[in-house]
Amino acid sequence: MPETVVLLPGLQSDHRSWTHQIAHLRQRYSVVVPTGYHGCESVPEMAEHVLAQMPPRFHFVAWSMGGYVALQMLPRLRGRLISLVLMSTSARPEDPANTARRLDNLATAEREGMAASNERSLAFSCLDVDALSEAQRHEVRQSAIDLGIEAYRAQQHAIINRPDGRKNLALIDCPTLIVVGDNDAVTTADRAVEMHEAVPGSELRIIEACGHCPPLEHPMQINALLETWFLNRSARAGWPLSQP
Repeated sequence: MPETVVLLPGLQSDHRSWTHQIAHLRQRYSVVVPTGYHGCESVPEMAEHVLAQMPPRFHFVAWSMGGYVALQMLPRLRGRLISLVLMSTSARPEDPANTARRLDNLATAEREGMAASNERSLAFSCLDVDALSEAQRHEVRQSAIDLGIEAYRAQQHAIINRPDGRKNLALIDCPTLIVVGDNDAVTTADRAVEMHEAVPGSELRIIEACGHCPPLEHPMQINALLETWFLNRSARAGWPLSQP
């Protein structure tokens, strides 16, 4: 049986954020993208919905809001993770400086619709949004539209009120990779460095010329990085559950 990779996306996103990674990884792995949690009103509630969909053992890749949820899940994942990848995320609680931007994006969505809000958010999140193909931008925009304004509102408030995840970093008991873009304006690189320093044995990769969306901005580089990471940390390669 192939090992399982669970991909947990960010705000107002679904499997379409991982299109490049799913196509690449499913050649070797069973790939799972959790569903049904987008309308939850708190990060702990999201975590409960996602936990119910987790296999017994898996590689876990969590991006942005997905990272907030993953950190909330850690007390219940001890001994179950083959490896963990935290991408473009932070263990800290909400930075008040970000709250105004989140509420402004929400107001745009309520006033002009999810498509307008998503385009604005994507332009802020990517270092060069025009470098993304129109097909990529359409898929991401359509996922935001399909999930809807009610889910978007719930997620924004869940993120604003999220728990401090730093206390759970000590619970990580598997090889851990932390990835961030060098120009990430949403969760800046110092947040990744902070997690790297708090997780013994973790590895840090800073993606050059990249904003908050490495899987979209540099899909081939992320595919290669994840494939190498998983292969070198496979459960079949003899990594014990507790090894960092």
